[in-house]
Amino acid sequence: MTSTSQRNGQTILELAVSSKSVTSDMVSVERTLLVIGSKNAGKTSLIYSFFDKNEKPKPTLALEYSFARRSGKSLTKDICHVWELGGGLVFKDLLSVIVQKTRGRRLSVVLVLDLSKPDILWNTMEMLLEEIKTHLENVPEIEEYNQINVKNVEDKKYMSPLPIPLMIVGSKYDVYQNFEPAKKRVLCQCLRYVAHTYGASLFFYGVNDAVLVKISKEMMSHYGFGTPYPKNHIYDSNKPLVVPAGSDCFDKIDNHNEAGSIRSMHKYRSVFASNFKQMTLESGTHASSTDNTDPLNDPNYADPLIDESLKKKQEELKLFVDNYEKFLNTGNTKNTSQQV
Repeated sequence: MTSTSQRNGQTILELAVSSKSVTSDMVSVERTLLVIGSKNAGKTSLIYSFFDKNEKPKPTLALEYSFARRSGKSLTKDICHVWELGGGLVFKDLLSVIVQKTRGRRLSVVLVLDLSKPDILWNTMEMLLEEIKTHLENVPEIEEYNQINVKNVEDKKYMSPLPIPLMIVGSKYDVYQNFEPAKKRVLCQCLRYVAHTYGASLFFYGVNDAVLVKISKEMMSHYGFGTPYPKNHIYDSNKPLVVPAGSDCFDKIDNHNEAGSIRSMHKYRSVFASNFKQMTLESGTHASSTDNTDPLNDPNYADPLIDESLKKKQEELKLFVDNYEKFLNTGNTKNTSQQV
């Protein structure tokens, strides 16, 4: 005698599987984007484009938080937390707040570089990438979240991807497109090498170009909600680049590389600096200078009112960071979220 109790034509086993599926569908997926980069590079504009927010961006002080919700595969809405670090390198120590808080889980870094200022681009990129790497190394048992589909398998042995996804954004494309073709070729070649080495996506963005805004939303949505990459991939230096992670190829990046020649970050740094003389980010002198004074710690910039305001801002930020997970579960979030 067999026991095949049924309800509405389904066996108990089928009902159990169905119930489990419904339960999993009730759980939303949460991801976090950490947006960093050059000062005044357009980080806030990029976020506003992602949120379809038609407002004039305000200067970002220290670390700003926002989030978006989107209907996904689950019955509840997925959430994308977005943290923006303002001030270029001035507040870089705050990176540890987000990296440690998330422990790298479902965290992606969006590095925005100002294409209109190539004389500080490489130093900004290099220093922020080193900061991110250092903070990630300090996270014990970090979860490997960066799953890259590398098109050219041979390239894997030359790549050093971060344990979390990275997206490099070249902003202010409207200025870059007026550069000399030779300069554009060098800039693209170097950025493609860095992006491919780190297993990062790379694309160019212009706030006044509807096509580039659409691409930026698709790229941000991919990392924020797990949606597909943009369909069109562009590698031509005379056009705005769209290079998803793993889709590039070292041989195509530098097809003039001599046989036996070793590709390295040092080589591309030298190539970039020989075409765009680099300047330090704080003092405005050339890269040989070691002056990197933080104005927050310089008594010459002291201002009691501003210092007190900043202190309160940092205290509020710390309190918010410690409690933002509880905050998101309250009804108060409905007036601050963005529907994507």
